[in-house]
Amino acid sequence: MSNGFKTAFDQWMERRNATPKKKYHLKFGTRQIEVALEQYLEVTRHGIHHYELKDNKIVLKPIKKTFQPKPVLAPAQLMGYHFHNGDPYWVTKHDKGGFEWVIDQE
Repeated sequence: MSNGFKTAFDQWMERRNATPKKKYHLKFGTRQIEVALEQYLEVTRHGIHHYELKDNKIVLKPIKKTFQPKPVLAPAQLMGYHFHNGDPYWVTKHDKGGFEWVIDQE
């Protein structure tokens, strides 16, 4: 009985080792590339749209920095705000001269 068990176990091990390993692929445009499991998981978790194929390597796309204009106080041309002790949160009057909030275009 143990001889039959050993042959069955050996056959099972051969079939188990004969099954091919699963291959993981990522698609960039029209190119499909085979990658390791770790890299496949990393790219799919963060989103394939954040990565690009450069020199046959998968790299993160550069992050585009956007310009966000912020308003600043500048001397007014006609009408502007006058502040108490230069405090921009304490407006005393809105008259000729003074300051106004403008967005500086760089």
